[in-house]
Amino acid sequence: MRVVAGKYKGFNLMAPKGKNTRPTDNKIKEAIFDMLYPIKTNGNALDLFAGSGQMGIEFLSRGLEKVYFNESDRNSFRVLKENIEKIKDDNYELSKLDFKMALENYKNQGIKFDYIFLDPPYAEDFIKTSLDLILNYELLNEDGIVITESDRYIEISDTYDLYLVKEKNYGRKIVKIYIK
Repeated sequence: MRVVAGKYKGFNLMAPKGKNTRPTDNKIKEAIFDMLYPIKTNGNALDLFAGSGQMGIEFLSRGLEKVYFNESDRNSFRVLKENIEKIKDDNYELSKLDFKMALENYKNQGIKFDYIFLDPPYAEDFIKTSLDLILNYELLNEDGIVITESDRYIEISDTYDLYLVKEKNYGRKIVKIYIK
């Protein structure tokens, strides 16, 4: 696993051991950023279920102003910290909270995001719960973008005030990009 573009291109990143995480393949990661091109470099991003942090690090590598990482798993959080320290970038914030608490924390701090990446554990329906909270807490900037990665088709209703702009299947993985 490596950073695929930007100022940290080629940096090798560690992945947590075990089956609790599924790092996004480099090919999929590159395709996601191609779909997002051009990136707002004066914006910020949230990697809510960060795992190794590779998606947030990719945002930093491509010049985003600030990235917020949240990971509640102890082993994954340790790997995330090591990966962040490896790139020596100070434009980030780490939290080790349950995703609901993390979103409430961002609301209480008045933080809004330009990009939110959601790649939660596949066994649970965390995407819809996350979207409910993100929209209820008004955490997405105007024209903000939400990227989801899942192993099954998840119907997002019109009540979310999000519009599906791109969808792509990569084997078992489904990537969707929504805009507010």
